[in-house]
Amino acid sequence: MYLDFRSGARQFYPVMKRILSARITALLLIVTPALQVSKAGIPVAGTNKVAYYVFDSGGPDHFPLTTFTDEANIVVLFEGTLWELADSAHYSTGWMTTTNVNYHYYGEIIRDIRILQARGVKVLMNVDDAASWSTPTPFTAYDGTKYDYQQFATFIKTCAIDSLHLDGISLDIEHGATGNTNYIALIKEIGKYFGPLSSNSNSQIYAAAIYAGGAPGSVIGRSRDVAAYLNFVMDIAYFSPNYISRFNQWADSIGSSKTMVGVLNDYYDLSTATAAAAWQPTSSPKAGIMVFAANNLKSYTDAVFNALTIPQRLALMQNYPNPFNSTTVIEYQVSTPGNVSLKVYDVLGREVETLVNELQNAGSYYADFNGRNIASGVYFYRLISPGINQVRKMTLVK
Repeated sequence: MYLDFRSGARQFYPVMKRILSARITALLLIVTPALQVSKAGIPVAGTNKVAYYVFDSGGPDHFPLTTFTDEANIVVLFEGTLWELADSAHYSTGWMTTTNVNYHYYGEIIRDIRILQARGVKVLMNVDDAASWSTPTPFTAYDGTKYDYQQFATFIKTCAIDSLHLDGISLDIEHGATGNTNYIALIKEIGKYFGPLSSNSNSQIYAAAIYAGGAPGSVIGRSRDVAAYLNFVMDIAYFSPNYISRFNQWADSIGSSKTMVGVLNDYYDLSTATAAAAWQPTSSPKAGIMVFAANNLKSYTDAVFNALTIPQRLALMQNYPNPFNSTTVIEYQVSTPGNVSLKVYDVLGREVETLVNELQNAGSYYADFNGRNIASGVYFYRLISPGINQVRKMTLVK
């Protein structure tokens, strides 16, 4: 239930609008087959088109959620509060419904979320970090109750999934958190409900918006252990013109397919933004591209997304790091369920190690290779799965 307590007609009106909106959405699904895009799975590497919808970006030229972009497959609700949208009776600030010309009631926002989801668009809600995230009690409820990590992660999941039925959350980590052990524990706890290591890994997207100046940025963007809980990370330092260096500072640690950059017209003119979208790293596909404050930049937003270079089918990624000393990671994608084999060979074609040999479902995977007991030199790794037989080269340097 979405709580929207107001007096008299103002209370009755949004309730009726939600009922009518639900019926309208149901009718749209019946009479408009184009909206019935499958929601199963998540966008694969190279295809993520993320648009931030900023609620406090007001003005008569600003679009509602349903028309602000025709191209995004992921929409992030930004500059609002997750628990406010889920429970406005206790957490209402009015921010989302008083600063945006398109929305005056929470029910209107929820109505448009459902329409986007019916089209196959994944809808995430941004969750801002705070300095308290680096403490044992990272959240205090409206009544003063202090939540520990498990309680706070459950609260986020209850709001995003159980109440609002969103497709996941996005984290904005620039509000004073520190990348300490408490913070890492919290991120992993949240990752039990969202992302590739969660029980809803096929339907819930968990993303982190990071930049080099953010205190916990390195903890998320340069730690393979923490990044395993994320579908991808987004570098939001759009004020930096060098999108390749922005990308590589994270991709060199966690891999290209988990990394994307964001653009904004205040800092990136259209030609530069489309160049960033079209660029692809040579090692493996990037996660995609993000456009910030897209709700008043429809033509800019859609042009950037249309410029995104979708890579050819690529199942086997370049290992990272490469060259490597002792250990490296090999990431691969399985498009058809079946037996998967991943083996390492030396330059003479002799098998060095079998990393994977088992039945696997469709999805993204990674395997660690430890070269501690073999000599420096060039090695090859081969992936064989239904319809795939690919080989890549890697270099061990001790």
